[in-house]
Amino acid sequence: MKEKPAREQLQAKIDRVHCARIRAERFIDAGGNLHSRAAVPIGAELRLAANELVAEFGLPRLESTP
Repeated sequence: MKEKPAREQLQAKIDRVHCARIRAERFIDAGGNLHSRAAVPIGAELRLAANELVAEFGLPRLESTP
């Protein structure tokens, strides 16, 4: 499989973070509680997406908090 150029990889990761943010905003707009179980997959996706993006810059991953 051919690897994407760096610019395309970066844009894909930016787009993933953006989509996760939009999903969180829609959840809140629909009356969702970010501290509920229903929010867990949204938060997990946002953290995973952000970790992939910050890795592009050689920065440390976001840590999980209890």
